[in-house]
Amino acid sequence: MQKTYAIHYHNLRASIIWPLLYMAGIFCLSSIPDDQGIANHTLNPLTWISPNLQNFLHIPFYAVLAWLWLWSLRNWFAKFSYTLILTLILTVGYGFLDEWHQTFVPGRFGSLTDAGFNFIGAIIGVSVYRLMFTKQVDFYGRL
Repeated sequence: MQKTYAIHYHNLRASIIWPLLYMAGIFCLSSIPDDQGIANHTLNPLTWISPNLQNFLHIPFYAVLAWLWLWSLRNWFAKFSYTLILTLILTVGYGFLDEWHQTFVPGRFGSLTDAGFNFIGAIIGVSVYRLMFTKQVDFYGRL
């Protein structure tokens, strides 16, 4: 006897909100101008973080974004590979668009290095998701 699964489409639609909200948060952070004025120094949370650490923060930020996309799209496709490909397209694509967006923000600039860190973060996020939610199979294919 085959098992049937009920997919609640209202839950599917609602789950999309989390990665979109997270992307809005990234957009807000990358929209903060990098002015060196004293008044702006206290308002900008990024000035308290060294530039090298700011670059490496792209990795966990985009790892979380990829994880959120995988989680929210998990039931949209029959094959996990489709979900994986769409997740990477959305996460890495958004990373490139965000770097381009930063070229229009005063005192900020987009860089291919940051886009590379975004890509690395996306791969790490996908890997963590797979480790958390896929069954472990031994050498002979048994669970």
